[in-house]
Amino acid sequence: MMRQIPLYILLCCVSFFSAGLGYASISEKDVTNLLEKAEKELYTNPQLAAYYATKERASISSSSLLARSLYIYAQAEKLLGDFDGCIQALYEADELLTDKDNGLKGHIYNLMSVGYCNLGDYGKAIDLSDKAISFFKTKNDSLNLAACYNNRGIIHTYINEFQQADRFLKQALAINRSSKNLKSIASNLNNLCLYKGDIEEQLEWIQEAIVINKHLNAVWSLGENYNNLGKLYYYSKRYREAIAALEKAYQLAQSVGAKGVICDNYEYAAWVYSAIGDYQTAYEKQTSLYALSKEIQSENKLRTVEQRIAQEKLLAQQQKEELRQQEYKIRLLRRNIVTMLIIGCLLIMISILLLQRFKRKKKIQLLNAQYRIEQSEHEIAKLKMLQQKTELEDVQQALETSKQETTNFAIFLQSRNELLDKIQEQVRQGYRMEKQELVPHLKKINAFISQYQTTNKNNSMTLQTIDEKMQEFLSRLVERYPNLTQGERHLASLLRVNLSTKEIAMLTGNTPKTINMNRYRLRKALGLSSEADLVAYIQSI
Repeated sequence: MMRQIPLYILLCCVSFFSAGLGYASISEKDVTNLLEKAEKELYTNPQLAAYYATKERASISSSSLLARSLYIYAQAEKLLGDFDGCIQALYEADELLTDKDNGLKGHIYNLMSVGYCNLGDYGKAIDLSDKAISFFKTKNDSLNLAACYNNRGIIHTYINEFQQADRFLKQALAINRSSKNLKSIASNLNNLCLYKGDIEEQLEWIQEAIVINKHLNAVWSLGENYNNLGKLYYYSKRYREAIAALEKAYQLAQSVGAKGVICDNYEYAAWVYSAIGDYQTAYEKQTSLYALSKEIQSENKLRTVEQRIAQEKLLAQQQKEELRQQEYKIRLLRRNIVTMLIIGCLLIMISILLLQRFKRKKKIQLLNAQYRIEQSEHEIAKLKMLQQKTELEDVQQALETSKQETTNFAIFLQSRNELLDKIQEQVRQGYRMEKQELVPHLKKINAFISQYQTTNKNNSMTLQTIDEKMQEFLSRLVERYPNLTQGERHLASLLRVNLSTKEIAMLTGNTPKTINMNRYRLRKALGLSSEADLVAYIQSI
């Protein structure tokens, strides 16, 4: 290649001069220092980086160092636009490496994929990129994996697979941000602006990349950054700012001889001048692009596909005027299509709203029916509660009647017991009488019994009178003590007729102990002290 000849001549001269001074060979440390210098100058001055990478190549005995030298040289050639030279150097480096040097092999395949991408062989580029990614995934090398993702994003950008490109570039950016790798961050940010996306976000990215590259003094990268900045301004129709950015990019690219960047600059400038109506300048830029592309192709023996692409771009610029006449018809057709789509969307929305209204109406009807069913169930439950309440009142009434009958029966027993006590007393008196007194006494007892039997015939009338008197007593008792329970009222009725604890226990079916406890509670409810006579107090009410 023409540009490599002076470098090799210089290499030979330097080797001869060194031999003349008595230096037989150069140490590995000196070679390493030269290669480190070359790496530092890559993005600042690619031509100087290429010089350092080849300066002592003839004296390098280590195959790994020679492969590294070729790799750095290939990077410089790529930046200078010599993609054929780049790939040739990479193949030479790959032949020098063994399987143990798979780290550098990964770098070589990664860079080679970009070279083939620039030459238009995208299938080969993707295959090489997959190899590089697998190398660094195996080594778990996240930084170099990020570099592979970055280049893979560039490849997808070239074939207009912007979604895939965006995914790979953002993966690379995330890894580099986490490791704070400024140089790689700037590269990722720049490549995220190679295609049209969210313009405001892309403008922030490219400005950040410019700040980083200014700090690193990466002139070549700055030229590419300003190229992309001009393109973003073109997308956002800020044409004056686009022209200023592209002029800055052109100056930077010229200063380092980056012909590839200059080609991109001519292309973007042609877009901008065409957009503002300066078709003469746009045509000049396109012509310059064609001439420089042809020069690069001739210099570096580029593939015919690259030349065909450049010619097609020139033809496309010439045909642009003819296409402009058809734009109105296309815009009109597009407007009609959009109108039809809007009308279709409105019809669909109306149909959806009507369907939702119909469903809502049906739902309301269903809810009303459920509400009526719940109301009916509520009424049924209410009627059941009323029925249960009536039954409970009947049971309570029956219980009250039973208690009243028990009380009346207790009063009757009390009066019968009093009668028996009187007869017993009269019989005892007869034991002490003489025989002449006994007969009149027995007649007296007989008359007393006859009198009680007559009284017994009127028993129901007597019980009714007792019941009425007991009701009056209970009314007075409740009026004075409204908080008494039903059991306490019943106990008070039994005590009023002077029944003993034993007799009350027999009538109620409880134990005397329970009756005594109930008497205690009744005394407490009536507010009586322990010294007061409970029965006497109840009888006094």
